[in-house]
Amino acid sequence: MDKRITINYLIGTFLITFIMWGIIIVANQFGYLQYGTPIAMILYVIGGNAPPIVAYAVLRKGNKTITIKHFAKEAFSIKVKPRFYWVLIVFISLYFGVPAVMQGITGGAELYVGLLCIPLMILFGGLEELGWRYILQTSLEKQLPFEIATSLTACIWAVWHLPLFFIKGTVQNNGSFGLFVIMVFGMSFALATILYISKSIWLCILFHSMVNGLSSSWIIKDSIEVKLYTSTAMIFLAALIVRYYKNKKIRASFN
Repeated sequence: MDKRITINYLIGTFLITFIMWGIIIVANQFGYLQYGTPIAMILYVIGGNAPPIVAYAVLRKGNKTITIKHFAKEAFSIKVKPRFYWVLIVFISLYFGVPAVMQGITGGAELYVGLLCIPLMILFGGLEELGWRYILQTSLEKQLPFEIATSLTACIWAVWHLPLFFIKGTVQNNGSFGLFVIMVFGMSFALATILYISKSIWLCILFHSMVNGLSSSWIIKDSIEVKLYTSTAMIFLAALIVRYYKNKKIRASFN
């Protein structure tokens, strides 16, 4: 991935998102653009979808052969080896399973509501992966070790979410940014691992959407112990999987 593409992606994404969400934050101070109102939601969705919008724009500029059809095909290429779907399921199980074991989950909406939300969450989160993993993670991995590239992506991804903590009505507004960052690291390592072994951005989109959708039914408590253990478990599993695949590649190179 061209460094210029990555830099342009980051500048464009942060600019669009922070302007859109910044307008809502400023308007909120005067009682306008309350979360849930039509104009506020339009600005919210545009800001939230800056990653895929800018990702396409910079890739298109850098390579004239990339079309919307090609971009969509990359995003929704669902024909992936079954074992990679199983890896996704294991990470999802850890994301909600560790808090459940620690009694750190409270019930929200009915489970079927969470499941029905997953397709909607492709728009409200999942498509971000076309920027964060498809461009940023891939670019950083070409220059840095997997662990450092993933950690940098996690930090940048977390900062990009920061304005949401100042928008009244969002889930993040009632939470702790510090605890959010901890979980972002766990998710980032899970997503980076899924991409590393499968080369499928679709699985990253699906994982992100499943986390967002199911979080409406299984609400993880804002507890540092719960978030820390959950994220640590996901990072540990990611390290094991990546090491296994790296060793597999080394063995194959000697055969």
